[in-house]
Amino acid sequence: MPSPVDSRPLRGRAGWRRGRPWDGWQPRGGLAQAEIQVGPLKRTYWLAPGPQRPSPLLVVAHGLGMNGNDMTAFTGLAQRGPSAGFAVVFPDGVGQVWDGARRLPRREDVDDPGFVRLLIEHLAAEGIASPIPPVLVGLSNGARFVEHLARHGLVAASGIVLVAGSASVASRREAPRPAHPVTVLSFQGTADPVMPYEGGPTGGRGVIGWMTARRARRRGETGEARMALAAEVVAADWALANGLGPQPSFESLPTNRGSLHVARLTWSAPGRKPVVLYRIEGGGHGWPGGPQYMPALLIGRVARDLDATAVLLEMARRECLHPGGSLPPVVP
Repeated sequence: MPSPVDSRPLRGRAGWRRGRPWDGWQPRGGLAQAEIQVGPLKRTYWLAPGPQRPSPLLVVAHGLGMNGNDMTAFTGLAQRGPSAGFAVVFPDGVGQVWDGARRLPRREDVDDPGFVRLLIEHLAAEGIASPIPPVLVGLSNGARFVEHLARHGLVAASGIVLVAGSASVASRREAPRPAHPVTVLSFQGTADPVMPYEGGPTGGRGVIGWMTARRARRRGETGEARMALAAEVVAADWALANGLGPQPSFESLPTNRGSLHVARLTWSAPGRKPVVLYRIEGGGHGWPGGPQYMPALLIGRVARDLDATAVLLEMARRECLHPGGSLPPVVP
């Protein structure tokens, strides 16, 4: 039987919080942990208490060094997702990493794409998820994972949400054009030291770069698997796959004084799946609207005025709940 999890917000592993709880952390109350068998392995996941069932599904993939439970504290989706009419599941990667292309050594029994497919089927069979293809959401390593799943057609999706992560050079080399049209929502910081906006080696410099490179060596991750594509190249790939023009519209979003500037780039056309990129000028590696979980000196500044959770829920409801119709307001 699934076991409920406490509602305390996540704290920093090193206790860096300047004498008070960090802004941006979300409660984790009501989650239930469960498992399913995938080949020889038992895989775990965390399920939010859902709305009336069956409901459209959000599958939320964590970043490197995290688990599904941690993602609830970053995003608030355990509460806000069900309030907006969604079932929400947070799967766990083996060793706190996702490997969609099965490139990492000593993981012959690990089938991450198969896990996600079986999990979606399982939740549908249990009457939790509706037959509508889910929206796949990912942060950092999780973003690269869900982009890979959609690009290669490994999991049917109504949309994908990429936060602080785009795609790997290796994945694009194998599939230069995404397999099927999918609505894409992307949030990327131009000063992200871990997943560079303009593409290049992931992991950054300094302490964070050293830690990331050390983890990569332990996993055997080298070469193209560690090379990220530029955020706007990934967006352009999906615009082409969705039958959209090469030039996006540009909108500068209002922000408060002292906040990071945000530009919204939109590729769209009537009757086509849109691609929307939120370019956070000077933004670092994190979930917009979520916590500044490490000092800005290490990960850059996390955008506090941009609520990525609200934006993705609006997209997901348009895709899954109210296609072509008006949207009721999102419940905070």
